[in-house]
Amino acid sequence: RSYRQVGSVRTCALCTRSGVLFYVEDVGRHNAADTIAGKMWKQGVDSSDKLLYTTGRVTSEIVIKAAFMGIPIILSRSGITKMGYDIARDLNLMVIGRAKAKKFLVYNGHGNMVFDAIPKD
Repeated sequence: RSYRQVGSVRTCALCTRSGVLFYVEDVGRHNAADTIAGKMWKQGVDSSDKLLYTTGRVTSEIVIKAAFMGIPIILSRSGITKMGYDIARDLNLMVIGRAKAKKFLVYNGHGNMVFDAIPKD
């Protein structure tokens, strides 16, 4: 979509184990996350088993938004700020970053990781 074409558009998505519930593109990751929150509220979505995906950095504000939405996991193509990490740790939110292809970093919530298969390479 737009992110792949221009790179300056931020994407947020609310995901389940089986797929994407909501997908939003905006010039700001905060606007995209707020739109996800609005869609969840309007449709009465239970967030306890969901994941918030973003193409932007995981800042303290994104962590706080995820916490207010009740989303326990944040996944990003980018990294995390120090304050975002500290707040995620304090709130016990799992944060996975630098997720590209088959590689990623688990910044917080290592104990909650469950692998269905370990990649060979």
